[in-house]
Amino acid sequence: MLKLFPVAMLGGVEMLNALLGPYGHTGVKFIPTGGVSPANLHAYLSCKGVAAVGGTWLARKEDLSGGKWVEIQRRCSEAVESVRCHRSSPQRST
Repeated sequence: MLKLFPVAMLGGVEMLNALLGPYGHTGVKFIPTGGVSPANLHAYLSCKGVAAVGGTWLARKEDLSGGKWVEIQRRCSEAVESVRCHRSSPQRST
């Protein structure tokens, strides 16, 4: 299990897929952060080498310092629902 940061600057999903070419047989899994967002979440989850993702969009600094817990909870709930829908999708590429 490897955290890959900052994934966007390193090439994103294309880089992950490139790394899986020579190393996929080892069972390596990645946790990409640093560029994952709601807009590209499904692209990362569709990569078979991705175990989980992380992103600052879930708990922004200003929301944490401002105690905006409801907003943070809402974004986390949306992310969990998005992952649940992705995983149950029959078109999921694994």
